[in-house]
Amino acid sequence: MKIAEIKAYPLTFIPPKPFYNSVDKHYSRSVTLIKIYSDCGTYGWGEAYGPAVAGMARIIETYIKERLIGEDPFRIEYLWHKIQTKKGLPIGVLGGVDMALWDLKCKILGVPLYVILGGKFFDEFEPYGSGLPFKEVHPDSTEELEKETLDLMSHGFKAIKMKIGFGIERDKKRITRVKELIGDRVDLLVDANQAYNISSCLELLPFLEEMKVKWFEEPMPWHNFTSYKKLRERSNIAIAAGEQENNMQGFISAIQDQICDIIQPDIPAVGGITPMKRIAAIAFANNIELHPHIFGTVISLPAALQFMCSQPNYHSWCTFKPPVMIEWDTNPNSMARKLLKEPLELTDGMVKVPDKPGFGVDINEDALEEFIVK
Repeated sequence: MKIAEIKAYPLTFIPPKPFYNSVDKHYSRSVTLIKIYSDCGTYGWGEAYGPAVAGMARIIETYIKERLIGEDPFRIEYLWHKIQTKKGLPIGVLGGVDMALWDLKCKILGVPLYVILGGKFFDEFEPYGSGLPFKEVHPDSTEELEKETLDLMSHGFKAIKMKIGFGIERDKKRITRVKELIGDRVDLLVDANQAYNISSCLELLPFLEEMKVKWFEEPMPWHNFTSYKKLRERSNIAIAAGEQENNMQGFISAIQDQICDIIQPDIPAVGGITPMKRIAAIAFANNIELHPHIFGTVISLPAALQFMCSQPNYHSWCTFKPPVMIEWDTNPNSMARKLLKEPLELTDGMVKVPDKPGFGVDINEDALEEFIVK
């Protein structure tokens, strides 16, 4: 069996109005979908992150295709190393290709990804609604924040994550308002997107503990491991980080140095399922929880569900309740629903792991045209 064809689809969605985190203003949501065919007609899907989606598609057309077409799609480790050795290759492209190869392999075999990874521990996960960015017209208003908080609660989320990092006093005001709305019925997570330094984090920490925040995500610039370790030692709430890392040595250092309680690799951004397996093994060996970061379109979430259901409970090998909350991106993105033939759904605040072959989903190719970058 051979790889017969590879196609790339550069896609962009423009939300009705931009939204902010502490370091960036999002005018669009972009992704490159990758489709790899075998010579038997079966295909797999992956997705590559990055704003320059037309450039990513060009790399796939000019570099990836000539190295993969004619190869055995089951030799995923070999193919990963074959294409990653080129200096300057965006890791997101590698991640998308790797994901498509795993999806393809599993579809050829007729099994979900979790079967290939050793079988599943869990049938479903509790997702947290990940959104609540800054959308206010007036900087001191919380009107948009309140609307979105109530909307997430109405959809049944048992935990939500909000953006902070807009200044300590403004953060306190926004967190207080969200807590007034959710009470103790819904867990609250906060994400600073690397906005603060160690002094600001230590100043904010007592308030976060008072508000019973479940975890404090990306409080500082990622590679400041010394400050992360200091913060973790002082904190009574979990410190989460790692979405910025795409190098295996970085994950090894962060995990072995115990700089955070929760490590958050992003499947496409780290290079796909292949390196994700290694990161998960290192995290488990060092008793660090792994909660994947997800900010993709339609492939990352089902891929994460498939991968994480094959991982044991980090707290106890004998506990079969999933400890991991799966990130469910609630920021504006029409692609997230329109591109899947059967969109994933929340039921009683839980999402089931798809049982169909591969990642368990398929793309509605008729809907691609709406988002294609010309």
